[in-house]
Amino acid sequence: MVRSTALVVLCMALSCSAKKNKVDKYIDNPLVETLFQKDIEIRELDARTDTVNLEAYDKKHREQIFQLLAENKLVTPKDKVRAAWILQHTAARYCDGEITSLSPENFLLAYQLSSAALQQLTAHNDTAAIRKQNVRRVIALNYDRYLLYSFGYQKFGTQFVFDDTTGEMLLAPIDTSLSTDEERSRFDVETLDQLLAKYKMKPLPRK
Repeated sequence: MVRSTALVVLCMALSCSAKKNKVDKYIDNPLVETLFQKDIEIRELDARTDTVNLEAYDKKHREQIFQLLAENKLVTPKDKVRAAWILQHTAARYCDGEITSLSPENFLLAYQLSSAALQQLTAHNDTAAIRKQNVRRVIALNYDRYLLYSFGYQKFGTQFVFDDTTGEMLLAPIDTSLSTDEERSRFDVETLDQLLAKYKMKPLPRK
């Protein structure tokens, strides 16, 4: 009986050890964390001083993210969400009332990375991490930004544009056929009525 009990305890210990090793197999990439923290720091500094050439930093950060992707070193959900935030900071230009991006595909890549992070976290039932990292909202931000800089409208309602005729910030045009309030709620976005009650919206571009 003693021998049998000891065997059970040993098996339990080995099982816990195996589970821990499986969980610890992948750890967050320290370079991505460093880039992400630097990304925050330079924006906080620029907000205080208006002296930072953000694109000079952002371009280097994006290139490092591309290299990590090529080397398959963006593995954990946190890596992917952080990389998505970095890729969101792709330079845009505003000309004759139209806003465009130098590389709108970066936003699509950010959307795919954040979507993959959500899939991983959902598979592990890690609802706490999903909420803490605002993963669903990040997905909506990424996709809206891709649509806005590629086609001039958004799906959910997370993006704003400057109206140079009035000096106001307006809700970027929303193609209301692309989403429902139920889907907006799933991605932590306000309903269409709530958005329009709070903000003026720029009209959809003519097709």
